[in-house]
Amino acid sequence: MLKFMLMLEKSGPLFSDHQIKLTESHQAHKTSVPGTAASMAHSLGLQNSDIRSVRDPNVQQAELHIPQAHLARHAYHQVLIEDGPCGLKLEASVYGESPYADGVARIVSAVNVQKLENRLYPIMEFINNGWL
Repeated sequence: MLKFMLMLEKSGPLFSDHQIKLTESHQAHKTSVPGTAASMAHSLGLQNSDIRSVRDPNVQQAELHIPQAHLARHAYHQVLIEDGPCGLKLEASVYGESPYADGVARIVSAVNVQKLENRLYPIMEFINNGWL
């Protein structure tokens, strides 16, 4: 997911003259701001108010094809870029909790392997450097 976000960060400005839609979906009980979608929106030149947030399990299943088994814990993001008769759809889905734990384990492993300065590192720097 982080590599997908970095791709949008680097390439988003290329689509500034296109129609862009951003949809995100999480479990129905999520009430916090969808931070990943907000970051993606920023990369695509959109406002947070442009993000379509889906919390209705019926819509999640019927329209976004979220498996019923993962309605209680998922993250789904869709970017639709249109330019007249041409369109591009990018989707990312994360089901369950294990992908998050795996991601943290990869970050910890990268920290242990790299010789780091005593400073804060944006996670995108790890990806840019090929550490993840």
